[in-house]
Amino acid sequence: MGELQPRMRAGDKDRQRVVEQLGKHFGEGRLTVEEFDERVVQAHASRYLDELPALTADLPREPEPIRRPTRPGMRVPAVLVVLLVMLLAWSLVTAVVYGAPPLFALLLLFLFLRQRRWSRRW
Repeated sequence: MGELQPRMRAGDKDRQRVVEQLGKHFGEGRLTVEEFDERVVQAHASRYLDELPALTADLPREPEPIRRPTRPGMRVPAVLVVLLVMLLAWSLVTAVVYGAPPLFALLLLFLFLRQRRWSRRW
C-alpha cells in the first residue's frame, strides 16, 4: 500500500554537478572561500541524493532558457508532389528532345535551394 521507498544513492556525476554549481556561484561572489570549501566537502561526503539540494538551496537557480516557438511544418499534398514530378520529367524530356535548357527543372532547383538556405534545418 504505502511502502516507503529506499533513499536513492548519489553518484559521482550528481556530486560533480553540485560542485560545478557551487563553483559558479563562488566565482560570481555569492559564497566565501570558507563556505565554498565547506559545501564542496559536504557534497563529496554525501551518500544520498536528498542531501545534495540542501547545499544549493539558498543560492539562486539558473533561469530556464527561452524557447522559441517552432513553426509547424508545411505539409505538401501528395497530388502536388506527383504533378511536380510529372512536370519535371516532361521538362527534362522536352529539353533533351529539342535541345533547349531545362528551365522548369532549373527553376525548381533554384526555389528548393533558396528555401533550404533560409530554413534553420541545415
